[in-house]
This record gives sequence, C-alpha cells and structure tokens, in this order.
Amino acid sequence: MDTGYIYVDENIFTTLLAISEDEQSKGLMYEPFPPPIMSFIYAEPKTNRFWMKNTPSPLDIVFCCQGIVKQICKGEPYSTSIIGGKYDSDLVIEFPYGTVRDVSIKVGSKVGIVKPTTAELKKILAQKTCIF
Repeated sequence: MDTGYIYVDENIFTTLLAISEDEQSKGLMYEPFPPPIMSFIYAEPKTNRFWMKNTPSPLDIVFCCQGIVKQICKGEPYSTSIIGGKYDSDLVIEFPYGTVRDVSIKVGSKVGIVKPTTAELKKILAQKTCIF
C-alpha cells in the first residue's frame, strides 16, 4: 500500500493511501492499537459507509468532501453498525481514536492531500485496480 501525506488545518499527517477496492475493503482490519492513519481516496464524491468488523482499535473516522471536513464519527471496535453516509465524501480519513480531539479537528476544517502530488496520484491510480 502506498503512503502519502494529508493535512487538516495546520496539521500534517503521514497516511496509508487506500485507493484500490481491495485496500479500501480491508481498511484497518486486524491492526492493533494504535493503528496507522489511513486515507480512503475516491475519484468522485459519493455516499461512503464504513463498519468496524474485525477492527480491534477504536477510530475517529473523518468524512471530507471538496477539501472540507463534513462529518466526524467514532468507530467502535468490532462493531457492525454502519458509520457515515450523512454526506457525500471524496476522502475519508481513519485516525486512532482521540486524534480528532487532540489536534482540534472539527466539522468545517480544511483538509487535503499534500503528497502524492496530482501527477503522482494519477500514476498510482493507473497501477491499481480501482473502484472508479
């Protein structure tokens, strides 16, 4: 899985990039606490819903669209309850639980990918079997 960098307001984070359908389906399943930060990147805004089956770590799940945080949810370990879907999103970021509070991420925060660049991201996308 490729890695990159995202920003939320003035904070920059290293992140795993979940781009292919397989990467997005696996997500952070089986990752012990604290899990890495994972960013799910979508070509177009759409309704995205998650669940925590087989995910032992609690998560902050941040749904973003067009560079703005739209919804923040808590992911409960091993839960099959559906999370998200209130707004369309083109980027969903999973943080270890408590990160959102610790760095003051809020609905309305500015968010985006720092690296890979647009050209690098297109190259990564071309090399993967994508869902778009």
